[in-house]
Amino acid sequence: MEKHWQGKLLEFPTHERRARARADLATARMQSLQSLTLALSGALTPEDVARAVVEEAVRAMPADAGILFLLDAAGTTLELAHAVRYESALLPALARVPLTVRMPITEAALSGAPIWQTGPGLVKQDAPELAALIHSVHPGSYSSAALPLSPRGRVVGVLALTWLESRGFDVEERAFMDMLAQQAAMALERARLLAAERRQAERTVLLQHATATLATSLDAGQSLRGVALALVPSLGDFCIIDVRGPDMVVRRTFHALTPESAARLAASRWHPAEGGRASVWALDSGQPAFHPHVDAAWAEDGEGAESQRALLRALAPCSWLSVPLTTPEGVLGSLTLGHSLSGRHHTEEDLALALELARRATAAVQNAHLFHQTQQALQLRDDFLAIASHELNTPLTSLKLQLARLQRGSEDEFVRTRASAAVQQVDRLGRLVRELLEVSRLSEGRLHLDPEPVELVELCREVLGRFGDEMARAGTAVHLDAPAAVSGRWDRARVDGVVMHLVSNALKYGQGHPVELVVTDAPGDLARLVVRDRGIGIPPEQQAHLFQRFGRAVPLRHYGGFGLGLWFSRQVVEAHGGRIHLESAPGEGTTVTVELPREPAPG
Repeated sequence: MEKHWQGKLLEFPTHERRARARADLATARMQSLQSLTLALSGALTPEDVARAVVEEAVRAMPADAGILFLLDAAGTTLELAHAVRYESALLPALARVPLTVRMPITEAALSGAPIWQTGPGLVKQDAPELAALIHSVHPGSYSSAALPLSPRGRVVGVLALTWLESRGFDVEERAFMDMLAQQAAMALERARLLAAERRQAERTVLLQHATATLATSLDAGQSLRGVALALVPSLGDFCIIDVRGPDMVVRRTFHALTPESAARLAASRWHPAEGGRASVWALDSGQPAFHPHVDAAWAEDGEGAESQRALLRALAPCSWLSVPLTTPEGVLGSLTLGHSLSGRHHTEEDLALALELARRATAAVQNAHLFHQTQQALQLRDDFLAIASHELNTPLTSLKLQLARLQRGSEDEFVRTRASAAVQQVDRLGRLVRELLEVSRLSEGRLHLDPEPVELVELCREVLGRFGDEMARAGTAVHLDAPAAVSGRWDRARVDGVVMHLVSNALKYGQGHPVELVVTDAPGDLARLVVRDRGIGIPPEQQAHLFQRFGRAVPLRHYGGFGLGLWFSRQVVEAHGGRIHLESAPGEGTTVTVELPREPAPG
């Protein structure tokens, strides 16, 4: 009996020590969870979460090594996020682990349940090279725990802990590691949401910036260079934009992070694919080429000439994305993005953004091409007008001399009358030819002013004297109201042309009602000329076009003319530093007001 109680007394301290050890371990683990919670509260990215979880888990268990993988966007591969105390020789082999390889981490990812294992966990037949590498680093026994990270029931990663010994896992350890995994899963979900929100905001800003860049210029090359600058490094370490011009020549615009890549791209050009092989350039296929994970072998297997493969070798992409610039008429070009030194990989979100950018770039390039074609057409027209006006002036001058001689030399009243009518038509034709010549000069920016002293009232009287026959035919009286002389320094011939155009329009559209010319001084040392008719008037919606070249508010067949008078007048008046404006209403007539500074504008 005495020996029995002595044994019980000896056992008591041992049970107490074990209980205290379990209590201390529970307290330490609770503190570890609190430390992890605190660390995760400041983790804003999945990478930050992975670092905090692995380091705290290895310390708390304690384990010999720990590693955390994240499942890629495709859900087919585990990608290394962070590792603690792993041999450096193992890390490259564990950077990307396909779920097809049988390992505790892949089984945990596929099943969504923890995998507790003692001894080798990799079947050699699945990945013999990786199995041999692990065995060479850890030839002895080891144990591992692979814990799936499953927020909302969806696996997003795996946390794995390793011990370099054979051991089991009691209920409390498993419960504790399960809590670690739950904490990590919730933190990963929060970090993913924050990252997605941040990426969305960045993409919105990027899209707005690229759109604004495309809208700032009608020079396609300049706009595309701005887009390439905007996309690097956000969407790639290099950006290549190939566009087929109206001449069917493909021109390359690019930007790259490194001078070496930029130099290589500067010396490159697009080559069409050969032999029907699949192309990595969307310009060939007209379809997106999306290769988020590529290597050197991929570059060597690429299509086309050796120069294309050499370019891919030099760029050394680890991710490749090429989308077409497509129009209803065909493929206009391609937008290509690649990651290399950064080690990043494109996602489905990147593909969607690139497609939207390509759509907007296509519209901008088409607009630039249309603008270029329009400019060419306008230049051809202006060249024709200049040649035609010069060529027409010579026979018109000769014809006018012959008619004047006939008019003076003939004694037949009928002949003189007809000759006089012909001279008037030649004069009219001469004015039209001069208008064409002015158009060509103004289009080329060759409006030269030769200021001299001019008395505006006297000049108006001279112009009205030339319209005597037209006023008689139209039955229209023209009144000149000029209280006093109004003088200034202007280009006499140009101002003469302005007055002639305004009076001609007033007679043409006045419907026989009186026309008024008012010449006065105006505040600000200005001279003011007002030409007013009581004719057909002009609707408000058409008034804005009248000061444009060939602007008209009436049918050509009823009123003739080129529609250049007001445009020419505006150019001359503004060249003098003045202004011209029009007021009109249908059925009430039109008033045109010209204000000219008495001294010409400097420069």
